[in-house]
Amino acid sequence: MTAGRKVTRWLAWALCMATVLSGCKSSRKAESTVDRTVAEIISGNVVGGTAGAVISRKMAVQKVELDSILPQARPVETFRKGEVLKVTLDAGLMFIRNASTLSDTARHVLYRMTSVLTRYPDTDLRIIGYTDSTGQLEFNRKLSERRAGSVRDYLASQGIAAERMSFRGEGVARPVADNGTEEGRARNRRVEIWLLAGERMIREAQQTAEK
Repeated sequence: MTAGRKVTRWLAWALCMATVLSGCKSSRKAESTVDRTVAEIISGNVVGGTAGAVISRKMAVQKVELDSILPQARPVETFRKGEVLKVTLDAGLMFIRNASTLSDTARHVLYRMTSVLTRYPDTDLRIIGYTDSTGQLEFNRKLSERRAGSVRDYLASQGIAAERMSFRGEGVARPVADNGTEEGRARNRRVEIWLLAGERMIREAQQTAEK
């Protein structure tokens, strides 16, 4: 092999490794961003260890049941080793544009969710609304808050205890897609329902772990 070909092969190898390492760094950065987001939302409701494993098993059962009734385009996501679940609902299907009144589709989806939520009263819900980046920031924040509140109010009307739920609007914060495209803006207009262990579930899991 000539010296020129050796140099060419070495440069190709170096470029390949640089690409791999860059990909790893981007992946770690993305994971770090997700971890920070989850930590801000759940505010310490993750136990970990043996008790955390007990909670994860309970949440896994809820995930299976929720996956069976929710639109397949948005499966239930898991975080923190299964202790936390997230359901994402498209605002385009849930609400009339620039309004917070629930559509018939939204009521149908949420009604089906209550059949699962009522069976697991030791699970808490954190409901967060988001918008795309079009329009005024304050209008978007208030709209996202009203939408999250509408979801909370409907679930409460169906028998989900109000003390299990909290809600807030984040407006344009935490986009999950490019606001420069219509498809991306549609994905960013959403309501997230985070499910996590309530105080009773945590207490019982800790007692189980101590036995």
